[in-house]
Amino acid sequence: MATTKTAGRGSSIPGAGWVRPWLQLAEIAVSAPVVVGYRTTRLVLGGWPPPARERRELVRMVTEKADAFGRAAVAAVTTPPRDAAAAVGAVVAPVHRSVVANRRRLARS
Repeated sequence: MATTKTAGRGSSIPGAGWVRPWLQLAEIAVSAPVVVGYRTTRLVLGGWPPPARERRELVRMVTEKADAFGRAAVAAVTTPPRDAAAAVGAVVAPVHRSVVANRRRLARS
């Protein structure tokens, strides 16, 4: 009797490697507008000029985006194209981590 591997790398299920990247992209699509809403609300309610806390948030926003997209670019260039799903996952992962972490952090504050 043949054994069946679980979904993921080396899976015998066609397309199973695409599940994680698609879920990450879906979570980015849901989380990014939430993060934008939190940040916009905080900036509008904070007045002008923005208080120190909001200025730090603006600086953090720019540096995190640059870092996440820089990591995604490195992954895009350095991931071998043998497995397209793994390559897409490597590119999406840094952006996903950043967006989800921001959503959780801003929801608490």
